[in-house]
Amino acid sequence: MLSLDLRSLTIMAGLIGIVMGLVLLGLRRNYPASIRGMRLWGTAPLVCACSTLFYGLDGVLPAPLVALIGNALLLVGVTLFLLGSERLHGLSSSWRRWATVITTTLLMLAFFMHVYPDYRLRVLIFSGTLAAIVVEHARLLGRHGQGFAHRLTAMALWGQAAVLVCRAVTTLWLDQADTQRFAQSMVQTVYIATFSFSVLLVSIGVLLMAGERVRAEFEYLATHDSLTGAHTRRAVLAACAEELTRWSRYGNPFSLLILDIDHFKRINDEHGHLAGDHVLAHFVQLIQSHLRSADRLGRYGGEEFMVILPETNTAAAQTVADRMCAALDATPGSPDLPHCTVSIGLTTVQPGDNTVDALIARADTALYEAKAQGRNRVQAG
Repeated sequence: MLSLDLRSLTIMAGLIGIVMGLVLLGLRRNYPASIRGMRLWGTAPLVCACSTLFYGLDGVLPAPLVALIGNALLLVGVTLFLLGSERLHGLSSSWRRWATVITTTLLMLAFFMHVYPDYRLRVLIFSGTLAAIVVEHARLLGRHGQGFAHRLTAMALWGQAAVLVCRAVTTLWLDQADTQRFAQSMVQTVYIATFSFSVLLVSIGVLLMAGERVRAEFEYLATHDSLTGAHTRRAVLAACAEELTRWSRYGNPFSLLILDIDHFKRINDEHGHLAGDHVLAHFVQLIQSHLRSADRLGRYGGEEFMVILPETNTAAAQTVADRMCAALDATPGSPDLPHCTVSIGLTTVQPGDNTVDALIARADTALYEAKAQGRNRVQAG
């Protein structure tokens, strides 16, 4: 380990960072615009690479200049990883706070370089600041992330933070006030090698995180209606089949609603299809506000929707349906959002129900009874 050339190791780490940055920026062009943070993630390893390559100029350029600019670039690069994850998860950016931290850190490094030269204090301050940024990134992924990629990246970040903290602590008794950055030592070699490897792992982790988000986007599009955001017919029928299976095994009751917006064709003919789209989107938003997180709302076809109410008997389902019906009727109309009402057919699973089709047929019959009795009402079947 002692025979490794630290300058060469640093430059090699920089070249690897350049490759990872270019890969991330290249993939950004092929990802949907909804996958945010890719530009920041792609820039981060490039900036980190610039810092390591700049460190390699020690001896060519003045040492204070190399140290300050190299440290600044590394701080910015690690922060860009954090900012990219904030954008991915739709969080408010903390760049102003970290810009203040980085500026303060650089001023302190300059002080302990020119006014009161002490290499140990510089390592302590610099490594401590880097560790704080990395820990904040790891905590963010722990709070908001799910899936293998988030766990892998968080583990890499915690490992990176551990390396930084160890380097900050060990400098107090292993280094001297006048030690140079590229002074050959096992501690410095392990630090540079492990930190460079952790940056590579973080770059791979954010790449996998972006891939997971793309997959989640496609899964959402496959199971949700693009206009209203409700589940697709296939997804809501699958949810109904799951509830029926649970009923047959454990006897847990559930109810099924079929909702049909009254005279929807008239709305399209008199107000236009754009107004009809607004009605559908508003309808789903209103109905969803009356449902629990376990309930499922799906677009069954056209202006017909289906609601699955787990652990709900007929009386409770009737109450929920009545509230939906009354809330829609009470919504005032406008030129862009015409007034409308809804007819609802309701049924609850019964002994002998073996297929989803049987439930739907019974709820459909109840729906037509509601229409026959004047619409804008709930009918239990």
